[in-house]
Amino acid sequence: MLFRSQEKNKEQELIVKSVAIKEIHHRVKNNLQTIASLLRIQSRRCESKETKKILEETISRILSIAITHEVLSENGLDNLNIRDIVNLIYKNYSTKTIDKNEKIEFTIEGDNFDVSSEKSTAIALVINEVIQNIVDYAFPEEKNGKVRIQIRKKRVTSQIIISDNGVGISESKLSNKGLGLTIIEKIVEDQLKGSLKIVSKLGIGTKVQFEIKNEY
Repeated sequence: MLFRSQEKNKEQELIVKSVAIKEIHHRVKNNLQTIASLLRIQSRRCESKETKKILEETISRILSIAITHEVLSENGLDNLNIRDIVNLIYKNYSTKTIDKNEKIEFTIEGDNFDVSSEKSTAIALVINEVIQNIVDYAFPEEKNGKVRIQIRKKRVTSQIIISDNGVGISESKLSNKGLGLTIIEKIVEDQLKGSLKIVSKLGIGTKVQFEIKNEY
C-alpha cells in the first residue's frame, strides 16, 4: 500500500509539473507575440526603409523564439525535437514570404533527437538568422534556388548544415561581420557551446555549419 501511495504521489507530481511547464511556456509565447505586435505597429508607422527592415528582422527573431515556446506549451515537456525546430522555422518563413518561397526549394534531412527548451530557442534563432539572410540576399532578381538543411548527430556534438546555391558572399563581406553574423556567432559559442563555420563562393553558393554540444 505504501509503495502504491508513493507511486501515485509521483504520478501526481509529474502531472502538476507538466501543467506548470505548459503554463510557463504559454505565458512566454504570449509575451513574445505581444512584443512582436507592438514592434509591427511601430514598423507600419515608420517612414525610413532601413529602420523598417531592422524592425522586421527583430520581429522575425522574436517570433522564432515564440514558436518554440508554443510547441513546448502544447506538449507539456521541457525539450523539443530538433526536426520540429527546423520545420517550425521553415513554416514561419513559408507563410510570410510566399512570393519567394515558390522560387526557393527547401530540403530537410538527417538525424532526429531532442534538445532542451533553452537550447531549442538558441537553435531556432540561429536557423532563423541564416534562413532570413538566404531569403533576403541569396536569390536576387527573381532567381530560383535550393536550400538544403542537414542534421547530423555524433557522439559528443551534433551538426546543422544549411547550404544554398545562391549568389554567394564575398570574402570582404564575410570578414566585415554584420549584426546577423555577430548574433549567430555569440549564440553558437555562448549558448550552444559549439563552433561556427561559413564557406561561400561567388556564383556557387554558401554553406553555414554550426555544432551543438550534445545533452543526451
